[in-house]
Parts: sequence; structure tokens; C-alpha cells
Amino acid sequence: MRTGIILVAASAVFSTSCATVDLQNMAGPHDTVTSAQSESEGNVVQRAVQHLRDAFASRGFGAKSSQRKMQAAADMLLNGLSAQSLSSVDGDYATDKSPAMILDDIQIARGHVQQTTRAAEVYLEVAASDRDLDEELQSLEAALLASERAVQMFEAVETEDTRSSLDSLRLSVDELRLVTDEFGARVRMSKSDKLGIDAASRVG
Repeated sequence: MRTGIILVAASAVFSTSCATVDLQNMAGPHDTVTSAQSESEGNVVQRAVQHLRDAFASRGFGAKSSQRKMQAAADMLLNGLSAQSLSSVDGDYATDKSPAMILDDIQIARGHVQQTTRAAEVYLEVAASDRDLDEELQSLEAALLASERAVQMFEAVETEDTRSSLDSLRLSVDELRLVTDEFGARVRMSKSDKLGIDAASRVG
């Protein structure tokens, strides 16, 4: 009986684990973290992004694109170009949705954007300065692109009832863009440092 209780408790803990738990684990001393744990923790950002993209696609306002197209569009957004420069978004998003459903979609989108941003912020804060963040950066760029496209779709069907929620979503997307920029700066700095070390070693 006691064994059964332990198994049930362990199962409950596992099933309710989330990015918050993973991020807390990341804050432990570096010398006690195994390489396998580090790799798993590094995927916290990627998992959050995948959840965002899956939710957007399932709700009809985040169709998946090729990695190449996502990268090109994300670069445009990060360089400050207008979202209108993106390829045209699907025009049939709200054909069968009531205003209440659209409002619900906007709130769901904002929730995923906020979760992704928080995961990225905490991970960037605790990640080792020499950690390779290329994959996390690419994931965040994909999330940023998906979020911008979602905003465009919602803007196309904006009403007085959705305006406030849509404004809040825009602010959340701006926060996601900021943390994505921070990841990009860290990646560029890391690559610059490595080039400097390589150059010094050749001279030596």
C-alpha cells in the first residue's frame, strides 16, 4: 500500500511539472549539474516556443512555415522593419468564429507569449556565459514571427470588444522581442569572444 502511494505521488509530481520547475532547477551550482541535465534545462525555452506554436496552429492563427522563411521574417522583425513587410497572412482566420471566440484566442495567444518570454528571461539570467544559445535564439525568433502574424490576423478582425486585449497582446509581443534581442546580443558576444580566443591562440 505504501509503495502504491509513493508511485501515485511521483506520478502526480511528474505530470504537473512545468517550465517554472525546470527553471528553478537551472539555478543550482554549475559543478553539480550533469551535461544531461544541462541539455534538458536548455530546452525549456524550446519547449515553451513549441507549445506556443502548437497552440497557435490548433486555434487557426499560427500556420507553420518553413524554417528558412521563419528565419528571414524574424530577421526583418528584429531589425525593426514593419510587420507589414511579412508575407501576407491567411485571410480566413475568423470566418467561422464569433467575437467571443476571437477574444478568447487573443487571450490564449497572450498567455503563451508571456510564458515564453518569462522562460527566456529566467533562462538567460542563469545560463552560463559560455553556453551556446543558438538553438534557443532560433526558437525565440520563430515564436516572435508566429506572434507577429497572430497580431496581424487579430488586427484584421479587430472590434471595440477586442481592442483592449489586442493592445495587451502587442505589449507582450514587444517584451518577447526585447528578450529575443538579448539572446541575439549574447550569441554575437559569445561568437566574438571565441574568434578573439582563436586569433590569440594562433598568434601564440
